[in-house]
Amino acid sequence: MKIINQITSSIVKHAEDGETIHSLTKKTGFAYSAVYKWIMILKDYDIIHLVEKGNKNIIKINKNNIYKKFIELDDAVSIVEKDRIFWDIIKEVRLRIRFIENTAVVIWTQGGYITGDFLDKIYFLEVYHKDLILFKKILGKRDIAYSENEIANNKPLVYITSSKRKFEVERKGGLPVISLKELVRWCKELQLDNILEQLDSMYNLKLNAKYSEIKTNIQ
Repeated sequence: MKIINQITSSIVKHAEDGETIHSLTKKTGFAYSAVYKWIMILKDYDIIHLVEKGNKNIIKINKNNIYKKFIELDDAVSIVEKDRIFWDIIKEVRLRIRFIENTAVVIWTQGGYITGDFLDKIYFLEVYHKDLILFKKILGKRDIAYSENEIANNKPLVYITSSKRKFEVERKGGLPVISLKELVRWCKELQLDNILEQLDSMYNLKLNAKYSEIKTNIQ
């Protein structure tokens, strides 16, 4: 029998030591009969123990390997869902924001160059200071993590740079991003020749940048 489904995932996610099946049913939103049925099955897998206390069955969680797999799966699904929500927010919000640095690289290369931060779902965003409070509220309401001073473990994570100056916003693939000129300047400052080469080939910038790997092979 497949024990991983919407009901069991909700049970494992919401269950707490000391509560009853009735209280857990209210948390999950499923019918009592369905929750009871799957609790009995989870009990067979030693994930949940039921302790009789008076006329009630009290839940006790056993955090075994199967339980941990449930949690890992829920975390993975949550990250995917939040990531989708974040991109929807970016496309819909009407505030002065734009992607910068590594995230801008991915956008301007149209995914031809994927940075490690982007793979880890860490996104760099510049926000006009007068829009900052409202933007944070929007992210917080949708449970999207953000930071202004450190890279946290939450994923996805929006790393925010607040700007007191009004800045130019370009649209690339429906996303707000720094201009190509600004991105090129940033790449030059950091000597990111491999990225410059990619941008040069896509937009005919005549930068004469070369991949460091190519230089090494020629030598």
